Amino acid sequence: MPVKKLSSVNAIAVFMGFTVYFFILLFTLLPYLKNNYSINSALYWFITGYFLFIPLFVYSIAAVRREGSTDVKSILQALNIKPFSQKDLIYSISGLLLVFICTGVIFGVSFLLNKYYGIRLLSTTPWFIVMHPFQGSDRLLLLVWFPMFFFNIAGEEMLWRGYIQTRLNGRYAWLLCSLLWMIFHLPFGIDLMIILIPVIIIIPYVYSKTDNTLTGIFIHGFYNGPIFVMAALGIVK
Repeated sequence: MPVKKLSSVNAIAVFMGFTVYFFILLFTLLPYLKNNYSINSALYWFITGYFLFIPLFVYSIAAVRREGSTDVKSILQALNIKPFSQKDLIYSISGLLLVFICTGVIFGVSFLLNKYYGIRLLSTTPWFIVMHPFQGSDRLLLLVWFPMFFFNIAGEEMLWRGYIQTRLNGRYAWLLCSLLWMIFHLPFGIDLMIILIPVIIIIPYVYSKTDNTLTGIFIHGFYNGPIFVMAALGIVK
């Protein structure tokens, strides 16, 4: 089934709508949880994340169902979720390595600016997250985190790439998606936006070359997941 094209205006509206919704959650649900429940501080973000990322996941499926994709096979096809080809695997691994290298360069520049000019180091933790390394039974909280992580990665890639980028016209539509995805990260703060520049540029570009949503899921997942787990366990700071 041929996909229906999406105008830039509609793409911007979807991105902006979810960005505003993200801000609303941070200034309503998150403080409500903090003020009313005494739980591990990481759970405040995990719960908020469920409210943010599950709607992304659901919206992407609902959007292609409106186009006429009603069974699992046609939904996957409409969202460009398909098995890796050799080309997809090469682009995915190369993209992931490039993301790590470029991110390392950003941290290196931040270190040098701090050392020689006194400019503060970039913070890797958003302003709204207070999390300490999990100790003992708190490590079981990773079981609460993992489904949220799944909806984070799958929801964003299915909506931003599989649905929106697929339906935009133009050879450089990936640049618009990169810009809009950067704006979606505004709630995380300027430090995280700077740190995430490589992944925000590289994933849409790789998708433009592969037309396979799994390439974005691969890069996004292996970039975010292991680093969070190591930080949560106190392996890295």
